[in-house]
Amino acid sequence: MNIMMSVLHGLVLGGAYGLIALGLSLIFGVIRIVNFAHGAFLATSAYLYYVLFSSYGVDPFLGMILVVPIFFISGFLLQKVLIRPLLLRENASVLEPTSVMLFTIGLDYAMANLLLMIFTSKYRTVNSWSYSNYLRLFNATFVTQWSRVISIILAFVVAGILSLIMHRTELGKRIQAVSQNRDAAALCGVDVHTTYGIAFGLGSAAVAIAGACMASFYLVSPSVGNVFGTKSFMIVVLGGLGSLPGALLGGFIFGLIESVGAQFMTSSMANLLSFAVFLIVLVVKPEGLLGKKK
Repeated sequence: MNIMMSVLHGLVLGGAYGLIALGLSLIFGVIRIVNFAHGAFLATSAYLYYVLFSSYGVDPFLGMILVVPIFFISGFLLQKVLIRPLLLRENASVLEPTSVMLFTIGLDYAMANLLLMIFTSKYRTVNSWSYSNYLRLFNATFVTQWSRVISIILAFVVAGILSLIMHRTELGKRIQAVSQNRDAAALCGVDVHTTYGIAFGLGSAAVAIAGACMASFYLVSPSVGNVFGTKSFMIVVLGGLGSLPGALLGGFIFGLIESVGAQFMTSSMANLLSFAVFLIVLVVKPEGLLGKKK
């Protein structure tokens, strides 16, 4: 029974991990750059939800109505104003322009230290309804916060919406065309950098949704971005760079390894085991579990 409960907890935790990784996977799949500021975006959104809750009593899941559009616009403008000139300068000379990589690394440090200056290193909690109430199943042998349950539901909802956009809309066709060959897409009349901006905005909006989940069941601090940002990179690579289903699959694998492994070893050893699985997959199948060979 303990193993079954650990599996259920692992699936719930994995849903949250997958939700964080979705935005990162989308951005790489389209623009072909790794956003090293992804963790800082997550921490910033979590603090926005904390401010909304502590100052105005707004539940994080309700606060998404305000925060998610802000992050979409911010991501769009970030790409159009700051990243676009870097991409134009290097003009697709490499798969991942070095200047963009360095820019996102610097942005990550800047945002993390700004949060540290404003909020200090003190841990904050968002004691909302979903944080303080629990779902109890199997005669209360399985108990978890409602915020975690909502997180796994949101992971599938966000993945479904993004997949619907990518495969069923005109915007999705443009995004796919740009991700496959941006020069050919430009010759067909597609505004490449506006499409990039939309993709970056969607990825930023996805991480803002993940921030609502993190703020609802995890301690909010400037370092939260480092913890989950690094893990999201590993999850995206494990599932396959640019693959939305792969991001969810990688999240569930990490969640299951950490939760079930903790029954037989310490938590730090379980984390080490998930890293070992990541390395093995990287060696055996470099494109990831659901990634496509180039």
